[in-house]
Amino acid sequence: MKYVALFLSFFLFIQSYGQQTFNQTDALGKKQGLWQKKYPNGKLMYKGSFRDDKPVGEWERYHDSGSVKAILIYDPESDSVKARLFEKSGELIAEGYYISEKKTGLWNYYSGGAKIAEENFADGLKTGISRKYYPTGELLEESEWKDEQLNGKYRTFFTSGKPYLECIYQAGQRNGSCISYYHSGAVEVEAYYENDLPEKEWKYFDEEGNILYVLYYNRGNLKNPEVIQKMDTRQLDDLEKQKSHLTDPEKYLQNPEELMIKNNKP
Repeated sequence: MKYVALFLSFFLFIQSYGQQTFNQTDALGKKQGLWQKKYPNGKLMYKGSFRDDKPVGEWERYHDSGSVKAILIYDPESDSVKARLFEKSGELIAEGYYISEKKTGLWNYYSGGAKIAEENFADGLKTGISRKYYPTGELLEESEWKDEQLNGKYRTFFTSGKPYLECIYQAGQRNGSCISYYHSGAVEVEAYYENDLPEKEWKYFDEEGNILYVLYYNRGNLKNPEVIQKMDTRQLDDLEKQKSHLTDPEKYLQNPEELMIKNNKP
């Protein structure tokens, strides 16, 4: 009889567990207990618990394929939420914190199991130091941000750790020196910007440190085009390569692998 009683107790527990109620509100209309929602295809969209209308504990959100999209852990004592985000394949792609539904503090990003970037946020805006990494783990890029705009030093690196490009930004625009380097570490070009336009002297060097030529700019306009006109085809090709290093460094911000492929070879 003892075993029969145990079996019946276990059966009733399983039955009650399978009959959990969802999406309930109390007499005041506040959400309480377990909640869930499904996609039109019947797959679960999310599930979690409410207490007095506030999410509590661990919540899971799903892709329409059924795989986990996000795991969110709500702090019952604050508005802080720890988040882990996933691809449909189940691969972790990001983790960090939200406060009042805005990103805050350090966020890490991943691809193929390796960290590829880290960013800092304040009140949902990228602020502070951000870094990107090569797939092999070396530092690719380091930049300073304020309220979602580049503001301060912007640097990229070869896999050796030597600098490739160093620029100064203010409110999202290049303002100040912008220097590119050969793979050896020697300076290749010393440039200058004002309000994102080439300005003042742009000095071009060979790997031994000798000045090859100097260009002068005023509000983005080249003032001594005769220097370029006197160059032969080889020199013009070299100039175009060097200019591509400096004129659009921001084009690499969304695609660091492009920078690696194009410029990491000695």
